Parts: sequence; structure tokens; C-alpha cells
Amino acid sequence: MNLYIIPTDTCYWLACPIWDSDAYAEIYKIKNRGYDKPLAIIVPDFEWLFENTPLTEEQLNFLSEYNRPFTILTDCQRISMLLEYSDDEMDYENKDQYKQIAFRVAHTDSQDEILEQEGPLFLTSANISGKPENYTLADLKNTFWNKLNKDIEIIDEVDLDNNIAPSDIFSFVWDTLEVNYLRKN
Repeated sequence: MNLYIIPTDTCYWLACPIWDSDAYAEIYKIKNRGYDKPLAIIVPDFEWLFENTPLTEEQLNFLSEYNRPFTILTDCQRISMLLEYSDDEMDYENKDQYKQIAFRVAHTDSQDEILEQEGPLFLTSANISGKPENYTLADLKNTFWNKLNKDIEIIDEVDLDNNIAPSDIFSFVWDTLEVNYLRKN
């Protein structure tokens, strides 16, 4: 099982490869997270989104120039097929929750390295559901003391700025640049 804690531009996130359904289930268990809440996916770059989603070049340019942390909701046949055609060995209990996929794009060298090693990762904030996000190593150790270095590998041990608002979450209206915000900070 491959579980990671990685820093992002907002807070620490708990992640696993999209092909590891056991680690995926473990994230829900560790966080005490309901299966009604799907996870986001971090991908290496905008080119990955261009090749695997219906986002247009114009929309990807918009995203590459967006001045805040963001999560983009869109369709992705590749991920939908992975979830839909999983079997007894690869089971995603809540696969029906993924009407659209929430994507983040890597923006640090450490994220690039783990994505090169594992491929796209499912991810969610590294906290217990309903509790505050974690921004420091001390916070992480308090939250996951019995899992760190045994079941979960911390990638890039740094303390983060806890004054950064959560990412904006939005989708585009069809193939336009009109944005439909689910959360705007």
C-alpha cells in the first residue's frame, strides 16, 4: 500500500496512486471520511489535462494563468473507466460519486517526483474529517502519530503558511471561459 503526505499550495494532503484501491480505502478509514465525498486527483501538468480531459487550449491557458490555488472539475474518460471497470482486486466503493473529477496540477519539484514515480494520485487534505487542516510537521505528527514512517511516507518535510485560503473550486461552462464556482475564496 502506497500512502503519502505531500505539501501543496494550501495545506498538507494525504495521497495515494489512482491504481491502489487498498490505499484509497485506507485514506477514507484514516480520515474517518464518508464515502459520499470523492477525492481529488493531482496530475503532473496541464498537458496531462489536455490529453485526458475535454478542456480546451483556451481553458488550459486560463488555468495556467489563474493567480490562486484551484481545483478544476471536469470529465475524464481515463479516470472514469478506471473506476467503472474496477473488479474484486481493485474496488472503489464510491465510484458512483465521481460524476466529474476534481483535478489539481502539480506545482513543486517534490510533487513532480512522486507523480513521475507513481502516476496521478488521489488526494485530500491530511486531517481527520471535520478537523482543521495540517500545516506543520508537528500538526501532522499529532494527527497521524501511529501511521507516519510506518504506513504513510511524508514527501518534502516543510512547514506551510496557514494563512492561505483553500483552493477555489470551479468548472467551466461547456467549452467557454465562463466559470461556475463551487467555492471561491
